[in-house]
Amino acid sequence: MNLMKSFQFEDPHYADVCIVGAGPGGVLLSYLLHLKGISTLLIERQPHLHKSFRGELLNADGLAVLKKHGLYSPIQELGLLPLEQIQYWEEGRIIHTIDPNPEKGEYDVGVHVPQNHLLEAITAQTEIQSPLHQVRFNTVMTGLLRDESGKVAGINVRQNGVPSSIKASVIVGADGRYSAVRKHASLTPEIRKHGYDLLWARIPAPPGWEPAVRMASMEGQQLALFSQYGGYVQIGWNIPEGGYAELRKQPFAPFVGKLVSAFPCLADSVAAHIQNWSDFVLLSVESSYSSQWTKDNVVLIGDAAHTMTPTGAFGLNAALEDADVLSELLIQMAQDDFRSADVLQKLQTIRGPKVQQQLARQVEMEASFQQRYESYSSAII
Repeated sequence: MNLMKSFQFEDPHYADVCIVGAGPGGVLLSYLLHLKGISTLLIERQPHLHKSFRGELLNADGLAVLKKHGLYSPIQELGLLPLEQIQYWEEGRIIHTIDPNPEKGEYDVGVHVPQNHLLEAITAQTEIQSPLHQVRFNTVMTGLLRDESGKVAGINVRQNGVPSSIKASVIVGADGRYSAVRKHASLTPEIRKHGYDLLWARIPAPPGWEPAVRMASMEGQQLALFSQYGGYVQIGWNIPEGGYAELRKQPFAPFVGKLVSAFPCLADSVAAHIQNWSDFVLLSVESSYSSQWTKDNVVLIGDAAHTMTPTGAFGLNAALEDADVLSELLIQMAQDDFRSADVLQKLQTIRGPKVQQQLARQVEMEASFQQRYESYSSAII
């Protein structure tokens, strides 16, 4: 099926589908709709695709979506890193390991892919498939555009500081945890705190650093290290919620020394790249779930609909799954020129149960980490 009749762009300010946010979910959805000839306009508030993003781990779900649509190989060509093992460490030694199970089709415990590689590869494939592919950078959504009857007919934007508007039959909010689409559509999420905040840092990996996920416990708080493509280590260090201000009053050297004590081979890299508190980035950890992902012809995907914590690396993968399912629904809607907006509600019906299970799983994983870690430690003779 090809719907090229829709793809004329006689009006440069019209598209059948306007996607707000050029993150993984938005870029994938744009690609899948272009394949079917559905006129699609993707807008992004940043001036390029090289955005700062820390959740870059693909699991089996995300990999399955990318492979289904022939996108894994183009991303692989730009560079990615399969992780070989999950390791639990204590005082500089491994106390427990979890390996993939090839008999179950598991060949890694996750794949690190730099977000710019993922976005660039999918965007390049979209341009190959459709010369009419459009991304408008430096474009900020400022509100919903409504017709005389009050129906949403598009969005108002500010592109390069200049006010404008885009008419569209469907508006997709793929614009993250602080979604402007969600705000203007009055789709309010339920927010849940998890009792901890997170300190992030990224440093060069030492020689011989094997690609793995490494876990340790620092005074009952989880410390997670993820190998990254390009020879880096991403550090995620849990601290008590709201405790950063008090933490900063302490001497820095003893604090960062705990990291070196847990992973002695990082001593040189830590000394060179984590020298004061400003070398960490503080992330306030929360999850959210919108009871409604749709309203009329507006629909949310990814973090806009359901923000997840870093635990379990579900967020990126859930966004890709959302985009995959929504693309099929939008292709269905195109059959009657997008008059059946009720079809959009099927997205939450299909995806909602799995997302809620993952959110519950994150809470369980966080609550059980210390007990699990202590059981591994006590098993060492």
